[in-house]
Amino acid sequence: MKNFLQYLEGKSFRAGEPLEKEAVIVAQKVLYNMGMDFIPQTYVAFLKHYNGIKANGSYLFGATVDDDLDIIDQNEQLPRPENVILLGCNEFDYLVYNYVLKEYQIIDREDFEVLEKYEEKELGNALNEIFNV
Repeated sequence: MKNFLQYLEGKSFRAGEPLEKEAVIVAQKVLYNMGMDFIPQTYVAFLKHYNGIKANGSYLFGATVDDDLDIIDQNEQLPRPENVILLGCNEFDYLVYNYVLKEYQIIDREDFEVLEKYEEKELGNALNEIFNV
């Protein structure tokens, strides 16, 4: 993840409001009540740096962020396969966390084909992929 955070330095992007502990708890509960699992801890750790990002047509969703970066709204509104939490997207792909397989995935937005898989500790690689770094 360190490389991705370095990539953001000096780039033009919009970040969500600073993360509040209570916001993560609320998001976790709402997503769980929607039939999903909890946001993975590696992604929560990322949200402490940037609670949602929008840059160059790519998005990472944050906890209780108003507008198009809100993780709850995006998981309610966007079509998604079963057993995943939508964490971000670009024009062609979604970044998801498959909580059954315990891995991050890049999936095609049209047919949900899994294009790339990353272990939970490889979040930085998944972030690089969704932002085409």
